[in-house]
Amino acid sequence: MQESDPDRKLHFLNLALEVDPYNIIALNQKGMLLHRSCDYEGAIKCYNKILVQPDTGKIKSALYNKSLALKTLGKYEAALNFMNKVIRQDPENERAKKQKASIFALMSKGGQTDETNRSNIPPEKHEVNIVYNEWNPPSVSNLLAYALKYSRSEINYHKGLGQDIIKEKAIQDKLNKRIYSCSLCQFQEKKVCNYPKTKGMAVSETAICRHFKPIKGV
Repeated sequence: MQESDPDRKLHFLNLALEVDPYNIIALNQKGMLLHRSCDYEGAIKCYNKILVQPDTGKIKSALYNKSLALKTLGKYEAALNFMNKVIRQDPENERAKKQKASIFALMSKGGQTDETNRSNIPPEKHEVNIVYNEWNPPSVSNLLAYALKYSRSEINYHKGLGQDIIKEKAIQDKLNKRIYSCSLCQFQEKKVCNYPKTKGMAVSETAICRHFKPIKGV
């Protein structure tokens, strides 16, 4: 974090991410570094890896930074979508409000001034050519708790009695064979994610994230 040379800093961040590929701080730092190096697509990939994780204080920063990268690429609809998410989380964020106004101004130059029309654009239009293709599954215990409608503490209690082991092994087997994937997630529709934090992101049929919940009956 204290390294000032961009190349060396990127090297150390990559080493950190080899140890922990979903380290939020390292991903956010790498994204900002790539942005300053004009690798905006690379920066967006870093932010995407943050946004598929459970909510933390860093998620808002990733939303903001991703919006800036999309804005620089001229993807104003997507940039506005993510900046609005920042403002919904933090309504008093003046910096985000200024960026939103800036995005509106850029859109106006292109003749896109009707906010109502923008809100009716289908989710898949928000992130053109951005596809989530990572394999980052939820824990087996989380999936088991979801399948049995138990809390995590209840799962641990029943496992202590030797119950539900067969279902747990079945879930583990589906993960090992990669049967569970975005294609079987209740948030996926027509290969587009509808999870609130990643809504509009295209998904690969061989990918999975920590928010995965299997569709009913799977």
